[in-house]
Amino acid sequence: MDPDNFKQAWQTQASQTRLTINAELLLKEVRRNQQYFTAMIFWRDVREMGTALLLVPLWLYLGVKFSLPWTWYLTVPVLVWVAGYMLGDRMRHSRQPPEPGEPLRQRVQSSLAQVEHQIWLLRNIVWWYLLPLALSILAFLGQVAWQVRSGGWLTALVVAFVVLVAVIALAGAYSLNQNAVRSELVPRRRELETLLASLRDETPARSPL
Repeated sequence: MDPDNFKQAWQTQASQTRLTINAELLLKEVRRNQQYFTAMIFWRDVREMGTALLLVPLWLYLGVKFSLPWTWYLTVPVLVWVAGYMLGDRMRHSRQPPEPGEPLRQRVQSSLAQVEHQIWLLRNIVWWYLLPLALSILAFLGQVAWQVRSGGWLTALVVAFVVLVAVIALAGAYSLNQNAVRSELVPRRRELETLLASLRDETPARSPL
C-alpha cells in the first residue's frame, strides 16, 4: 500500500473515532465534585459568620471596660452586616437538589453557576466586607489620633503604626481572596466550561438518582 494512501486512511479513521465516556459515571463525578465544593463553601461561610457574630459581644465588652470612644462601636453594625450579608447571599443562591433523571448538562450548568457566583462574591469583597470594616476602624483610629494630638511625635508614631498594621491586614485579606479566585475558582470554572462545551452538541444523558 502506498504510504500516502495509508496515512490518509489512518487520518480518516482517526477523525471518525470518538471517545466514549460513561455518562452516568461522569454525572456522578460532577455531583461528587459539586458536593465537595458546596460543603467547602458552607463551612467557610459558617466560620466567617460565626466569627463576626462572636466578635460583637467581645467588641461591646472591650468598649465598655476600657471606656473607648463612640467610634469604637461603629464596628458592631459592620460585623452584623457582614454576617447578615453572607446569610442572605446563601439564602438567595441556595443550590437546588438534584432532580430525578437530571441531565448531565444541567448539573454542569448548575456547578458552573455556583462557581461563577463565588468568583463574583470574592472579587467584590471590598464593597460588602473590607471597605465597611476599614471605614469603621479608621474612624476609631482617627478619633483616637485627634484626642491624643498633643501627645507629641511618639504618640503620633504609635497611632500611625497601628493604622499601617490595619491597612496591611485588610490588604492581605483582599490579596488572599483574589489569590483563591485565580488559583482555585478560575481553573475550576475553566474546566466546567470545557466540559459544558463538549456536551453542547450531545443529547443530554439521563441517569436515575
